[in-house]
Amino acid sequence: MFRILIVGGGYAGFYAARGLERKLRRTEVELTVVDPRPYMTYQPFLPEVTSGAIEARHAAVSLRRHLRHAEVVSGTVTSIDHAHKRVTVRPRDGKPFAIEYDVIVVTAGAVTRTLPIPGIAEHAIGLKHVE
Repeated sequence: MFRILIVGGGYAGFYAARGLERKLRRTEVELTVVDPRPYMTYQPFLPEVTSGAIEARHAAVSLRRHLRHAEVVSGTVTSIDHAHKRVTVRPRDGKPFAIEYDVIVVTAGAVTRTLPIPGIAEHAIGLKHVE
């Protein structure tokens, strides 16, 4: 079976997996998503969560609930070996393990951008995830 691995379950990874699930049959592909969090954060809602206008659950989309045909692995990809088409995953609990793939989609996100304003890095709170 053809194996597609998506590194990152954020906006790009979630929608890549969702689109592949809709276009490909379960018998054609084995789809795996690796992300440290079991949900995608809808970042435009984070200021509303912070202000208390909406609940945090409204800014989080469960990967397992919405990606019904993909295997969701909670962990962090620590290395990618393109020559052998294998990644090493460090799970939250347990020992690191390898996942093999035929195609890899790397959608690992970025860090919160801080503007060059004195003191902002030490005193501001970045909005990237619900927690």
